[in-house]
Amino acid sequence: MQITRLILLLFAISLLSSCVRYRDLLIFNEGPPFPQGVEKVEADFQLKVQPDDILYISVHTLEEELSKPFNLLQGGNVANLGGNVAQNPLIGYLVDPSGYIDFPGIGPLKVGGLTLEGVKQLVLQQLAPYLKSPVVRVRFLNFRVSVLGEVRSPGVLNFTQQRVTILEALGLAGDITDLGRRDNILVIRETNGQREYGRVNLHDRNLFKSPYFYLKQNDIVYAEPAKARILTVADPTRRIAPWVGLVSSVLTLALVLTR
Repeated sequence: MQITRLILLLFAISLLSSCVRYRDLLIFNEGPPFPQGVEKVEADFQLKVQPDDILYISVHTLEEELSKPFNLLQGGNVANLGGNVAQNPLIGYLVDPSGYIDFPGIGPLKVGGLTLEGVKQLVLQQLAPYLKSPVVRVRFLNFRVSVLGEVRSPGVLNFTQQRVTILEALGLAGDITDLGRRDNILVIRETNGQREYGRVNLHDRNLFKSPYFYLKQNDIVYAEPAKARILTVADPTRRIAPWVGLVSSVLTLALVLTR
């Protein structure tokens, strides 16, 4: 009889330790249903250049000798460094606090507040008196996002493209753990010397309309721990809760076999 009571007690403890609900692990399970068929994407994910950004700008022409004076590297080819462009930030143009870069052969250029396409058109305009039909490539070298908190692989992510969503960033960080909150993701963003804080609810089907769905350079994404995680840290005895369930199962089996 005492063994039976012990088994029931252990089983009750194991049930109480299960604090994460199934619906808390889902995404896109709240709000109006998704529309049927194709939906037009109306989102502006074009990043704008800010102070302290690092830009890679290369200039090419049919006669490479003519374009050399307008490149930081000969021919504008970063392959000479033997690495990915995003892994060699020192070869780019650092945007000063006033939004200017010092472009070789031309001089200071005001690029702050422009998109990458805007920077490209500005460089083409300045090169028109010197080069015929040049090809200009522009990209960010410092587009990085920090993903912290209750994710499987927290850290800093580097991107070469400028279209990055919060879902992509979380996916590259290994996704939110079972003990992380999906309804209150914090996004910290700095723009033009100002810091803003946004919240993202992954349960909400209107997530795609959030101004924080598309990430920007140097964003910080933080996944908060759920209450179950907090209780586990606060009460070390909860760490053995899964083992309690296993032990109770073994004792139950032993009791059945001994009868």
